[in-house]
Amino acid sequence: MKNLFRFFYQNSFVIGFLLLQGVSFWLIANYTYYQQSVLYQAGNTVAGNFSERKIAFTDYLNLDEANAELVEENAGLKNKSIESFSVVNKEYVVINDTLHKIKYRYYAAKVINSTFHKVENFITINKGSIGGLKPNMAIINSKGLVGITTSVSDNFSIVLPIIHPRSRHSVQVRHKLYFGILKWNGKSFREAQMEEVANHAKLVVGDTIETRESSVFPEGIPVGKIINIEPIEGSNFLDISVGLFVDFSNIYYVYVIDNLMKHEQQLIETEGYK
Repeated sequence: MKNLFRFFYQNSFVIGFLLLQGVSFWLIANYTYYQQSVLYQAGNTVAGNFSERKIAFTDYLNLDEANAELVEENAGLKNKSIESFSVVNKEYVVINDTLHKIKYRYYAAKVINSTFHKVENFITINKGSIGGLKPNMAIINSKGLVGITTSVSDNFSIVLPIIHPRSRHSVQVRHKLYFGILKWNGKSFREAQMEEVANHAKLVVGDTIETRESSVFPEGIPVGKIINIEPIEGSNFLDISVGLFVDFSNIYYVYVIDNLMKHEQQLIETEGYK
């Protein structure tokens, strides 16, 4: 205690000076208009710089997550021995010395606008017809199925995501070959419904749902996992809820798939229905 009193006694002039300075600063700040405006402006500058740095830091974290997603996707492509592909001409490649015709072409694009909490959601990507895109092209990301392109301009495209009431896609249960239609009831952006599956289908919670090959989608693109199965009363079908793999509240980069044989398939299917 004596040491404390000795400290205050020995530094009394400095402590008194600091107290007087503090009182003077308070009086100036509260009773002088000019000083108030200067302090207010300085405070705004500091707050603005802090907010700017905070936003920049957040953007950096988002960019890091998006880059991680791209790295993951690239690793998956390398695991499929992309290096073994060599160009023969514009339409053919050699895969392990076996000739195959190219069926799908992939384009990378960035999501620049999207919604996930509305009844009619949409996604805008930064690539259009100049980049090779057309309506009715499949959209995926590293997690799975996203949707299809609907409107395309020179530099942008609108994507109809699977979390939209008009979305309809043919899907199947992996390894079990039961198939149905993927729809969305508008309740949760993390769930969709698989309809038109016969009630005798031997399905269990946890089964993986994937795309069925069509003129738009390749076979086997992950969609989600079954989280609930119930029989529909008075019907021969099941009510199936699917937990989606893609998080539509956190989507940055996507891949656009062009089926180069789409026209041929659609033409033969049209002729077959005549």
